[in-house]
Amino acid sequence: MSLRLAGLVFGGILLASLYATEAHPIQAQEQNPASRELPPAMTEALSLAAAGDLAGAIRITEALCAEEGAPDAAFGLLGSLHVEAGNMERALEVLEPLAAPDAADPGVLYNAGRAAEGLGQFQDAATYYGRSLEVLPQSPALRALGMMLGRHGRPQEAFVFLQPWVAANPDDHEARKAAAAGAIALERAPEAEALLAELPVDDPGVKLLKAQVLLQQADPWGAINELRLLAAEPPPAIRDAIRRTLARAYLVVGEADGALEQMKPIENIGPEDAVVLASAYFQAGQLTEAIEALAPYAEALPDNPPPDNPPPVARDIVLEYGRYLHSAGEAEHAVPFLRLATELDPEAPDAFQALGQALAASGEREQAREVLERFQELSTEATNDVASVNRRRRDIADPTGREVREALETAAAGRVDEALEVLAQEAQLAPSDPRPAYAASSVLLDAGRKEEALVAADRAIAVAPERADGSYQRGAVLMSLQRLAEAEEMFRQALELQPDHPATLADYAVLLMNAERDSDAGNLLERLLELRPDDPLAREHLERLRGATDPAATSEPRWAKVGRELLRSQDYRAAEEPLRRALALDPGNAELQLDLASVLWENNKPAEAEQHAREAVALQPGAADAHRLLGGLLLWRGAHHSAAESLERAAALTDPDSVLMVDLGRAWDGIAREAAGSPEEQSSLAQAEAAYRRAVELAPDHSEAAYGLAQALRRLGRDQESAAQMERYEELYRREQRETREDGVNAAHDPPGVD
Repeated sequence: MSLRLAGLVFGGILLASLYATEAHPIQAQEQNPASRELPPAMTEALSLAAAGDLAGAIRITEALCAEEGAPDAAFGLLGSLHVEAGNMERALEVLEPLAAPDAADPGVLYNAGRAAEGLGQFQDAATYYGRSLEVLPQSPALRALGMMLGRHGRPQEAFVFLQPWVAANPDDHEARKAAAAGAIALERAPEAEALLAELPVDDPGVKLLKAQVLLQQADPWGAINELRLLAAEPPPAIRDAIRRTLARAYLVVGEADGALEQMKPIENIGPEDAVVLASAYFQAGQLTEAIEALAPYAEALPDNPPPDNPPPVARDIVLEYGRYLHSAGEAEHAVPFLRLATELDPEAPDAFQALGQALAASGEREQAREVLERFQELSTEATNDVASVNRRRRDIADPTGREVREALETAAAGRVDEALEVLAQEAQLAPSDPRPAYAASSVLLDAGRKEEALVAADRAIAVAPERADGSYQRGAVLMSLQRLAEAEEMFRQALELQPDHPATLADYAVLLMNAERDSDAGNLLERLLELRPDDPLAREHLERLRGATDPAATSEPRWAKVGRELLRSQDYRAAEEPLRRALALDPGNAELQLDLASVLWENNKPAEAEQHAREAVALQPGAADAHRLLGGLLLWRGAHHSAAESLERAAALTDPDSVLMVDLGRAWDGIAREAAGSPEEQSSLAQAEAAYRRAVELAPDHSEAAYGLAQALRRLGRDQESAAQMERYEELYRREQRETREDGVNAAHDPPGVD
């Protein structure tokens, strides 16, 4: 038997090991293939092992290793046989000397890792597995390391190793399930769904994972249907996991009793379970029980905060505990817990909202104002916004797009290195997707790290050379480096790949304009305007080339026109500056106030947006759109009374649509929740019911309107009507889920920053 590669494993048995003592085994084989024949005793041992006689194979190999001058290959085989026989201590004793050299054989390192793992030496095992992969990236250490990480509660890290292993070994069902668990932990539902697709549908573990995927895909009823029968007689090994998953699904659909039924039998309640249990109690109206469920985990935290990188559950514990205390009338007691929640997750708007409300209830008005201003800054979009819904759907179907977008937002906030770390991890998780490399190049270019941006652009081209985006990005970086001839070549290449690439047409035109090649630049701008007739900047450039406009003109109509055209094309960032300039010239223009408020809202500046919306209302009290926008901003801020007033006014000034009436229902619903237990609760619920009912009349297929109406009716004690609306909601919801999945297959794959 000749050696081609050292350290290959089949069925857990090392077929070939080191048979060269001075040179790397692969190099030695290339130099003298004929000299790599295994001794007869090793061949016999391998035959015995393949036949299941491990004891016989070990006896022969031990005898061979006792001989003077025994080859390293014999010791490698002996170590692997002891691993297979479960004698990890003897295996590691044999393998450690072979694994010590820097150029150790990948098979030896793999089996040394198995032995160390069997002895509970997990860090050593990870080191051996990692070294094996450095030499042989497709070593079975890929699977072993991934499975070990998964068993130790690190499924996200496990996925990095198991994903490529499963791609090369699709019939490894155990690894597929472990990889799917990692994908779920990383919120990568499409990958998880694909991994589970080829597994037996009646496997309880597979059903559990599918339910978790459905829950992540915002399909709680699908998760419930997947597990409902299995939960009656669950396998003991996954019984509690089934209950936890079902409980979370029941909470999402508002079935608190179902969630409690699943959580109460769990004996060893941990902090994660306590959060779910408390949420179920709170949703069921059992406020005292909700507080008691979290108290053992929450009370010590403000005085003994978690480490610098605490688990997410610590933030959930103090946030929910603080909210429940506030609801129970203990606002002062709630404040330190909610303050800690903002410290544990300083980018979470809900924690700042809850803290601001508790401070206000405690009489700390000034502190409350400051905290709620921070809440407004962090609030990125209204939850009822159609664009927000579409974005969440895209995020579910396209996790790489989600991570890229969030990384770009992180970079825009000034945390460039943090954003680059996210993009590097995403490039590892999605190695065939060029978008993380495009984004990294864009981030680095904006940060002034141009040479690094060029390297990232080259990576993008290497991943997807057939796409024009890579050539464009490289051209943009070269243009910033003033390597204009090379930039022009890349732009030409991009247009050869995609003649209608808008970003290339725009930037190439600018390059040509700077080179005073106006005729060529004009041709590109004309092509761009054919694709985007409403692009104000392209039109302005073209008119400048033709001498039709004065580039220094700064009159109000021009800025207003440019800003509104950008607003219509949903280029909100670009629209902000011209609208500000237009408003500075005409501050009494209510329409400009409203346009700027809309843009600021989209640009994550809700406090300033509210200010301009109020100005628009003051200037034009009869403008329904102004009252509507102000109401939406107030609703997002949690100012339910004021929101209801503005939205009622908007509804009175125009023929309301279903979206406006759902907003109004939410405002009255919020008032009712704040007035829980008082006479105002019932009257506010009646107002919410009327608004939701009107929304249903206007749009019978509006699932959120049906759900809101069902919940309002339930809280009013009209259970039969509520049940009918809930059935309608579930029907609409299932239809939306089907449409979401169909749309998700066609998720956009454009690189960031390229339209």
